[in-house]
Amino acid sequence: MRKMFCVAVTVVFLSTLLHGCAETGQVVRDNPNTAVGIGAGVLGGAVVGGLIGGTRGAVVGGLLGGLAGGVIGNHVDQQEKSRAQTSREYGYSPPQGIRLRVEAVRANPAVLSPGETVNVNMTYAVLTTSSEQQVLVRETRDIQVNGASVGKTHIDIAREGGTWKSTVPITLPANAPKGNYRVIASVEGAGGSRDAGEASFRVQR
Repeated sequence: MRKMFCVAVTVVFLSTLLHGCAETGQVVRDNPNTAVGIGAGVLGGAVVGGLIGGTRGAVVGGLLGGLAGGVIGNHVDQQEKSRAQTSREYGYSPPQGIRLRVEAVRANPAVLSPGETVNVNMTYAVLTTSSEQQVLVRETRDIQVNGASVGKTHIDIAREGGTWKSTVPITLPANAPKGNYRVIASVEGAGGSRDAGEASFRVQR
C-alpha cells in the first residue's frame, strides 16, 4: 500500500471563489510520489470530494457563518510510522482490539489574517490486531467560535495500522471576522474506538 496520497477538494460558493493553498501545494511538490485527484460538488455550501481510487471514502465539509466563502483545499496525508513501530511505542497487543489515539492537533500558522490559509494538522495512531487489517476511520475537524461551529469537515477512510499525519488546509474568506478560533479534531473507528484533541488559531486584521 502506498504511504502517501493527496486528495484535492475545492469548495465553490455563489459569491466568492478563492483558490488553492500554497503551503499544501509545496508539500505535494516536495513529495513527487504523492498522487493527486480532483473532484468537487456543491450543495447548500457543502462540498463532497472523491478520494483516490474512489472506494476508500469521501471528503465532506462546509464553511458557515463568518467563514462562508472560504475554501477547503488539498487534503494531504502520509504514514509516519509503521504498524510494528507504533505498536511497540504504545505497548499494544492484539487482545486489546482496535485502538485509535490522537497524538497531536496543530493549526499552522497560529496567527493569520483574513484571506490567508490555516493548515489543520492531526497526527494519530491506528492500532490493529493484524498487519493485514484495515480500519474504517472517520477524521472530523470542527472549527468553532464562541462555542458555535463555523466549519466542519470529515473524511471516512480505510487505514492500515501505523501512525498517520493528515492535513486539511482552509483558506479564510477576505471578510473572516477577527478573533480566536477553536479546532476540535477527532478520529472514530469500528467498535467505538474514539479519541480527540484540539488546537486554536487567531485571526487578526
